Amino acid sequence: MIRLVTLLLATQLTAVWGWVRPTLLNRLPSHLQGATFTSRPTGLQTPVSEWDETISAIASRYVESKYAACDKDGENCVALRDRDEITVLLREILPPVSASELNKEVDDLMKLFGDEKSIAIDKFVEAVKNNPYWGEAGELVVKELIYLDAVMNDHVYDKSVLNDDDYDDLKESLTWDGSELVNLSGQEAKFLHAVGASRKGLSMLSDAEYGALKAELKANKSWVALRELDPLERLGLNTLVGYIHRSLAIDEKEKSKK
Repeated sequence: MIRLVTLLLATQLTAVWGWVRPTLLNRLPSHLQGATFTSRPTGLQTPVSEWDETISAIASRYVESKYAACDKDGENCVALRDRDEITVLLREILPPVSASELNKEVDDLMKLFGDEKSIAIDKFVEAVKNNPYWGEAGELVVKELIYLDAVMNDHVYDKSVLNDDDYDDLKESLTWDGSELVNLSGQEAKFLHAVGASRKGLSMLSDAEYGALKAELKANKSWVALRELDPLERLGLNTLVGYIHRSLAIDEKEKSKK
């Protein structure tokens, strides 16, 4: 009953937010309206250790479910100090980062674990959660990243990275935040996931599939394919879509110099 009431309230809040949003945006300073960014935000985000307790716990279970190099010690999982598996894990859970940034973070984790061949899973998860990119991006970006990954794994790969309660709690939290990701169509989610993955060197779609999907979304005037700012980004908040936009802008700027 409590969950039902909460969801109804969240739905109503989303409806109200959608109605008042244009007025709020029109009141933004001109330099924020329609702004684009070419670098990551410089403002300090809330450290992972200070995130909402429920979200922090969801993030822990998410990291554990994503890590494949796990040996069973009785009923417990023990993480193996496997560079290849750690690289795969970080490539999938970090916001869009360059190859050099990814390699540096892998190096830092390997150094942190020292000569240990296996690591208690809670120690491993906390070390991974405290990566600088999650802390820099902020709680909202990480929630959106986990949500999008969960949606894609469930609907495309038929694989669950979150249990039902965690998924519902995460979606409810994002709804209260006013995140646009919970309103994405399946095709929009697929496109956004592919764009973010490509920045990290992961090929989720062939060139032909990507081109066809992008053309379809543009024809439908999807804000995702048109690279428009999402509502929270327009309010000056850091979002996953904004993070991807800035990553693409940096790549395009570097390519133009060559």
